[in-house]
Amino acid sequence: MKVFRRKKGNALIESIVGVGIVFVPIVLMAADLAVMFHAAHLNEEFAEQLARLCATLPDRANAAQACSDVIKQYKLPANASDLRYSELAFDLGNQEVSLTTSLRVSLPVPFPGFDHLTVSANARQPIVSIPVSP
Repeated sequence: MKVFRRKKGNALIESIVGVGIVFVPIVLMAADLAVMFHAAHLNEEFAEQLARLCATLPDRANAAQACSDVIKQYKLPANASDLRYSELAFDLGNQEVSLTTSLRVSLPVPFPGFDHLTVSANARQPIVSIPVSP
């Protein structure tokens, strides 16, 4: 007795497997990209708000203390581990405050050697609290 096999289903199975092999890595990379963009946006907004706060204070020492206090109280997302500020410049000559913040984020789908990402942002704000000289 001869058994006849249909060959029509093979192409369908091969297509599904082929699309899966191509589609799954793209979806996983999209998840990492979404986290990267969200972290960059979050850090940029935080840097702007921190610079705006520093611009309302009378000197660099008060601004540095305020930055430290805000970072201690800030609630980080679950995938973020380290938030810091650096390069705080309180320039009375140009009447502006500038600072840099950095945020370390864990990626949801780590690639070999690339499981964390550190994003940084620079922000400048005009000083609005310059004391008037007598």
